[in-house]
Amino acid sequence: MTLGAFAFVAFIGTNAPYADEWEFVPALLGDEPAGPWLWQQHNEHRMLLPRVVVLTYFRLTHDFRTGMVLQVAMLSALALVLMRLADKLRGKPHWADVFFPISLLHIGHWENFVMGYQVCFAMFAVFATALVVVALRITRENAFRSGAIAGACLLLLALTGGSGLVVVPPVSAWIAFVAVSVWRAGSKGRAVLLLVLAVLPLAYLGVYFQDYHKPPLHPPLSTDPIAVGSVTGEVLAMSFGVGLSGAWWAVAGGVLVVGVLTLAVLVPQWKEPRERLSIAGLIAVAAGVTGVALAIGLGRAGFPGGDEMGLWSRYSLLSWPLLAATYLVWVKLGRKWVPVALCVVSALAFPGNTGTGMVNGSAVAEHYGGIAAQARSGLTAEQIVTGEPFTVSHQSGQPERALRAIPLLRRDRIGIFAR
Repeated sequence: MTLGAFAFVAFIGTNAPYADEWEFVPALLGDEPAGPWLWQQHNEHRMLLPRVVVLTYFRLTHDFRTGMVLQVAMLSALALVLMRLADKLRGKPHWADVFFPISLLHIGHWENFVMGYQVCFAMFAVFATALVVVALRITRENAFRSGAIAGACLLLLALTGGSGLVVVPPVSAWIAFVAVSVWRAGSKGRAVLLLVLAVLPLAYLGVYFQDYHKPPLHPPLSTDPIAVGSVTGEVLAMSFGVGLSGAWWAVAGGVLVVGVLTLAVLVPQWKEPRERLSIAGLIAVAAGVTGVALAIGLGRAGFPGGDEMGLWSRYSLLSWPLLAATYLVWVKLGRKWVPVALCVVSALAFPGNTGTGMVNGSAVAEHYGGIAAQARSGLTAEQIVTGEPFTVSHQSGQPERALRAIPLLRRDRIGIFAR
């Protein structure tokens, strides 16, 4: 799966900006100061950590594909770690553990894989899943260490963008709950430190919304419960990839049913004091990630064609941690049918994910090939931006940004614009 994802990036990835990346070219090439750009709002997001990563790798490589490779490497490492964790939890490996690479590394993630800047969503998946793992393994004996790791992961998650902010309130409350447990165990100094770690992400929320403005082209939050529910369900269904988008309602229903069943087996264990920290953490993380899907529903349902605004392949990595949490909980409980079911559904989604990735990836490569040929022939930026294939490609919404970026890319001899 890793080799397949790397092959997709190698054959489809192009050293050129993709979609929103056209806006970032002046900062990446030093024509705008980097400091303000790192904090600059992009739609609803301030993506401080991803922008630091993007700026660093681009200054080192001058290659937009670096972020694509980094995403695959991160997701591959995440899949490997989780397979080993599942092995350790049950005491032996199981064939269903291929769920992790099948669901994380398919090319249905094409929308993320062709845009290096989407490393922001890969980071979200990694840090949110790390919180799941911490919650799964916390005990009263390792509560301080686990709480400290959770606090660090939560702050990093908040720094990935607006999606990470949604997870902050419930997980901060859980870390405070862990701090209370540590306090009762007699480690008051450590408890205070955990409270500080719980408050830091909340404080960041206040900083985040200083001078925040609603994106000018975005409609108000939708108040239509049916539309919001539909888009939220679509985002939840995307956890298996875009390959099952035609039956998203059935997939979303299945995700909700399995979620309720998982909650039903966790809640009775609250009677066991040793399990309370873990149960509270798992519920907090699940609530946060589900909240991300709901936030997308509220924010996107008001757009024209809003009834399908959740069926974007890029959203897969935002809802995927819910699947990881469900899988690992049932493995820890020693029960097989839910992990097997998740693996089977991922396998059923695989052909559709692969086909969607091949179709869209081929279109992206073809369009970039045409733009590269035009650049080599000496066409001006205006000629490239106002003609095909630019106007019929995924770049079609970026004419003003591309008009500014192309001369800079030519000047610095970057990628397909180097002559």
